[in-house]
Amino acid sequence: MRVVIAVLLFLTSFHSFSQEWRDSLVVARSSYKKGDYQKALKYYKSAQKKAPKSVDLSDEMGQTAYKAREFDRAEKIYNQSGSKLNKSKKSKTYHNIGNSRMQQKNYQGAIDAYKESLKNNPNDKETRYNLSESIRRLKDQQKKNNKDNKDNKKNKEQQKNQNKNNQNKNKDKNQQNSNNKNNQSNSNKNNQQNKSKLPNKAVDRMLDQLAKKEAETKKKTTSRKGDNLGTVSGKDW
Repeated sequence: MRVVIAVLLFLTSFHSFSQEWRDSLVVARSSYKKGDYQKALKYYKSAQKKAPKSVDLSDEMGQTAYKAREFDRAEKIYNQSGSKLNKSKKSKTYHNIGNSRMQQKNYQGAIDAYKESLKNNPNDKETRYNLSESIRRLKDQQKKNNKDNKDNKKNKEQQKNQNKNNQNKNKDKNQQNSNNKNNQSNSNKNNQQNKSKLPNKAVDRMLDQLAKKEAETKKKTTSRKGDNLGTVSGKDW
């Protein structure tokens, strides 16, 4: 009796678990059709986690991540399932990996993926076209990078020359300021010398004037004494 009950419980839980991942898958596919790719991706992940090992939802999950513009995530999902597939499915998976890398502008990675896809299905025209497109874009990218590198080098050279010119200008300016300071210093020195000379000349002039006045005074005094000696009163006593 206990064995029967245990078997019934196991079957019930298994059915419930099985139904749960199927329900998640239904919601995921419904959300995908409605364009709600984030919700679809969430339920795909839940369904894959609970589904039996024989169930592989990676293709649907990868496509949903791609539609959600999560290209890096889509690439990882495709890569995880690539080694488990036959040639036909491998070709499709590597084609999708190439598309995911193209969206990320990883053109060299896209080329490698498309080549791997063509190894498994050489007649796939769409993959061949995508391969040629990825090669063209890689060349354009390399040209642009080369041009950007040249422009950066040119800008650095111009900036270097500009800095050098600025340094020379500053050097000339500093030299000019130094010369101006020297000139100003010399001018101040000359002014001080001139100022020190001016009072000496003034003193000399004053001494000359005083000497002249003193000479005139002496001359006048001498003249008056001579006049007094030569005068006669007219009386004889």
